[in-house]
Formats: sequence, structure tokens, C-alpha cells
Amino acid sequence: MNSQTKFLVSMLFIVVIVLCVVLTRFYFDVTKNTESSVRENRVEAIVRNFGELQVFRSVNGSYGLLDADQSVLIEPEWLEILDVTDNLVLVSGRLENQILTGGIDYEENVILPFVFSSVKRLENGWHLATVSDDGRCIVYDRNYHPVFQESFLSVVCENSLMTVKNETETLYYNISEQVPELYRAEFSCQLSDKLALEWKIANQFYLSELNASDLRRINQIIPLYMQMLQENNFRNLGEVTSSEYFNTLVKNNPLSGMQFDSISHFAFSHRESGAYDFAFRMACHKSSAPEEQMQIHLYFRKNAENEMILTAAELTSAAEE
Repeated sequence: MNSQTKFLVSMLFIVVIVLCVVLTRFYFDVTKNTESSVRENRVEAIVRNFGELQVFRSVNGSYGLLDADQSVLIEPEWLEILDVTDNLVLVSGRLENQILTGGIDYEENVILPFVFSSVKRLENGWHLATVSDDGRCIVYDRNYHPVFQESFLSVVCENSLMTVKNETETLYYNISEQVPELYRAEFSCQLSDKLALEWKIANQFYLSELNASDLRRINQIIPLYMQMLQENNFRNLGEVTSSEYFNTLVKNNPLSGMQFDSISHFAFSHRESGAYDFAFRMACHKSSAPEEQMQIHLYFRKNAENEMILTAAELTSAAEE
């Protein structure tokens, strides 16, 4: 063996030794980390059962979920596990220096966003979730599907009755069944800086035909149209009606230039098939002229898109009625 061959053999021997050392260290590091991870995830106590599934606390103080075979279904990474359904696990965790609640599936994908400061179970099995950022409330059913299409400023639930509030409305529901039943609605809309129209409906016949969205739409249309009458400017009439009703809404306008003073004698009635008469009496005046009592009738119906629109208006002196 010449000197060059001996040198190559020596170098190869050194490389083999170095590789052995590196692999040995890697093995012991992995084993150490794995043992540490297994030790931290080890079940310390079973704290709650959801059928065959069990919520457990690990030795590191976090919570996870075991299946019927005592295998880890949800890793112990959460501050709490609050509820378990067929498709969702409600958990809370620390995110961006906040403790937030949300929902994950059994593959730990987020399916209910982590935006809630709390999620409470209601008496009928629904859930009331409070958004952390603005304090608004969302009502979910047993499977965490939204019961309503909007959030609310507040939700109060007593027995089988629920009261929900927003800026311009208070709605009362019977929630004894799976579908909430609206049994009373109260609304408020501003006709001027100082004058608000407050109205309510408790007639069960009307509420069986109209939902909260229909009534909310009426409440939005009224101040818009009354402003058009006051300013005698109807260029935005398309916001409250469709083109086929334009002519019935711009004629006979004794409210032009009037100041609105007070409102009384509200009434809501069924005029004909699919049409509703929203009526009230309003005191108003122009400049220094004497106050007049005007009777207002606004007629509503749903269009082809099932959206409530204004179709006609009658504005008469109360003395003429």
C-alpha cells in the first residue's frame, strides 16, 4: 500500500467516526425531546366526559380529548375544552395575548373563528357567543350554526323567551321550538334631529307573515321617504321602491318645507293581499305658520325579490279624515 492510499484510508476512517458521533448525538437529542413531549402530554386526570369522548388534563396543565380507545384525539394544547359535538370541539386558548374561544374539527382545523370572549349555553341548548372586539352577541344552535343572520347589542334569555336588541330595534322571540318565533317587535327611526318615530307590532297574524328583516326594511324606508317629502327631492326614490311605483310617490306633497313636530296615532294594518298600511298622524308647521295635523299612510309590499318596498303614499290633513 503506497503512501497516497494510506492517506485516503485514514481520511475515510475519520469521516466514518465523525458521522457516528453526529448520528449518536442526534439520536439522543430526538429521544430526549420525544420523551419530554410524551411526558408533558401524558394524561394526568380525566375532567369531563362527552359520551365516549373524554376531556383530559395533561401534566403540563393543558387540556385535550381522548377517543373511546383512550387515544389522543385532540392534542392537549388548550386552556379549556368547553363543548363537544359530532363535528366541532369548542376550545379556548391564548391568541395574540388574549384568551379567545373558537371551534375546531377533529383534524384540528378552525371551523368557528377564535373571536369570542365567551360562549355560554342557553336553557334550550342554543349558545350565546360574545365577540371580544365589540361585545356584540351571536346566537348559535346546538350544532353552532347561526340562529339569526345578524349580531345584536344584547341578548337576554329567560326560560323559553329571548329578547334581542340593536340600535333601533328590540325583538321578542319564543324559542321553545327549534325555529325562533317572533311575537313582538319594537322599532325606532329618526324623522329629524329631535323627532323619532317609535312603533311596535304584536299582532300574531302580521308577525306570522312578516319577519324581522321585513320590519327592519320598513323602518329604514320611512325616514328616507319622509326626508324626500320634506325636501321635495325624489332623486333617490329608487332606494325605497321600484320604477313602477314612482308616479304614486311623488305627487300630492303637502309636506314640502315642513318642520316635523310630533307623532301620534300609529297604526299598522293589512290592506290587501300582500300589502300593508303603515299609518300615523304628525303635527308639523312651515316657518311661522300655524301647526297642522297631517295623516300619513305609507303602503308597503314585497317585490319579486321578496324585499319590502314602498308602493304608495297618502298625505292628507287630519281634519279631512
